[in-house]
Order: sequence, then C-alpha cells, then structure tokens
Amino acid sequence: MSLVELLARTIRQAPSAPMRETFIAPKMLPVCCVCGLIRDETGSSPDHERWVTPWTYRTTHGVNPADVPLTHTYCLACFRKAQETTRQYFREIGTPL
Repeated sequence: MSLVELLARTIRQAPSAPMRETFIAPKMLPVCCVCGLIRDETGSSPDHERWVTPWTYRTTHGVNPADVPLTHTYCLACFRKAQETTRQYFREIGTPL
C-alpha cells in the first residue's frame, strides 16, 4: 500500500457541522478488554475520557474500528470492578496489597 493510499484511508472530513475539522484515524484504537467500549480521544480533555460503542465511533468518525489495529485497556468502570475484585481476592487470602 502506498503512502497516498494509507493517508486516504486515515484522513477524512467529518460529516457533521460541529466536527468539520480534519479527523486523523489513530494508529491504534484503545478498546476496553472487558466491555468493548472504545476510548474516543477527539474533543475531550485529558481528565475526562469519553467511551463509546464501536457503532457510535464508526458513525461519528467514519472509520470502521475493525479496520484499525486495537490495543486493549480498561474503561474507568471496568477498571474499578477489576480493582475491587483484586482487593477482595487479597483480603480473602490474607495478603496486604
């Protein structure tokens, strides 16, 4: 694949009026490994993450998440559940964290 074809696949104009800026698809898309939500980093501040469904991501950005390499992480809700499960496990076996 040439560089021009790659750029054509990763850069597009956003269809909606509020998002007229150019959208560049990420090299890797962060997806929650538990619930499957995608972290949408466009237009959000670093301290407030926005997690959306794959369908919402596709319609908002015009990029199919299946066409972008994925990296797995935790959304805040799933991270808290995993953290509490880990704490409970260590409480049960009597080992301090």
